Amino acid sequence: MADYELGYMKPPKSGQFKPGQSGNPKGRPSGSKNIYKLLDDIVNEKIPMTKNGKPVKISKKQAMLLQATNKAVQGDLKALQTLLPVMAEADNKNEELAKAATAIRQDDIEILKQYLKENNNE
Repeated sequence: MADYELGYMKPPKSGQFKPGQSGNPKGRPSGSKNIYKLLDDIVNEKIPMTKNGKPVKISKKQAMLLQATNKAVQGDLKALQTLLPVMAEADNKNEELAKAATAIRQDDIEILKQYLKENNNE
């Protein structure tokens, strides 16, 4: 019998990793991607499409949004319920970005005014 306690959360010494030994010495292979990266790669692939009679290539993400928008315009309530929250969030993000850009421009104008004031007095 072992001269130490065995049981829940107390594995036998023979099954424990030695100090400095990793349980996964090679680690995750460098070429493997996680599911989010794979999904991102898939939805950003370009596909051919005809727009206004001309062939164009758009991402699958754009195609999905275009298709959902077209269905919503045709009266598909599920597509409309899906798109409305996304559109509202996109509008909010665009407003926030515009406000931030305006604030940055105002700060830049103030800095330039201060600079001109200091350099004109010399």
